[in-house]
Amino acid sequence: MKYVLLNFLFIFLSLTVAVGQDVQYTFNVLAHQGEVFYRSNSDDDWQSVEIGLELRENHLIRIEKGGYLGLVHQSGKTVPYYKAGTYEVSRLHQRINLKPSAVAQKYANAYVESVTNPDNSAKETTRSVENKKLKMYLPNSVDVFSPEVVLRWKDQETLNDDYEVVFKNMFDEVLMVKDATDTKLWLDFEQEPIASERLLIVSVQKKQHKEVQSSSYGIKHMTPDESAQIEQELRELKLVFSGEENALDKLILASFYEQNNLLADALTSYEYAIELSPNIEAFHNAYDQFVFRNGLGL
Repeated sequence: MKYVLLNFLFIFLSLTVAVGQDVQYTFNVLAHQGEVFYRSNSDDDWQSVEIGLELRENHLIRIEKGGYLGLVHQSGKTVPYYKAGTYEVSRLHQRINLKPSAVAQKYANAYVESVTNPDNSAKETTRSVENKKLKMYLPNSVDVFSPEVVLRWKDQETLNDDYEVVFKNMFDEVLMVKDATDTKLWLDFEQEPIASERLLIVSVQKKQHKEVQSSSYGIKHMTPDESAQIEQELRELKLVFSGEENALDKLILASFYEQNNLLADALTSYEYAIELSPNIEAFHNAYDQFVFRNGLGL
């Protein structure tokens, strides 16, 4: 009798685990473009995928010609699919032999939440009230973690002209002036003469019409002590990514930086995502949503 009861208990526990595994999602949809569908292995009708859709092992995916699907695995590993065809989620799951990462899941979920449940009003950020024609996509002051970030601005002027980005120290002394032909500039904190500066005051102006200029913005590069906790989580994220990062990885990194209020770093990650996959509209939309919800460029 005891033997029968033990067998029954074993079967019951096995079924419980199996059910638990079935309800656990395997992949989450981060981005898609074109005609991409999913269904279960039964005779269910094909349905269009959406960002935030949780795919389980019993699902099938169908990507039509010209379609794109960006997935994040429960381990945090991202997988882009460009090739048309029908895929079994169970087989895609078998190809990724990684344990779940709580950090990667946290920031992937935060990204999905920001897209699927957007705030319809822009976040209030500290910024100048002056009505400037040139406006940088920055709050009035911002911390920066990365050694290099992109500075982006909006030009509401009708005058065609190149730009000058002016960098000053806290004593209002000009340290350097950088030319730009586009509405963005890559800033390397390790370059001279700004490498030893903790705080930079930056503004942008028209090259030939210097009276057309933006407000001034404070950019502070974080010290190793200030960035220690950020560095710890970032190391775990990059272990999950491992190898050459793709545009989907950059979305999760952007979410990571945004959640840690590092808006310049987040914007830079979105810029990288678009550079890596310029033809995928989802990355452009994600960038625009980020700018809006954080009240940048207003």
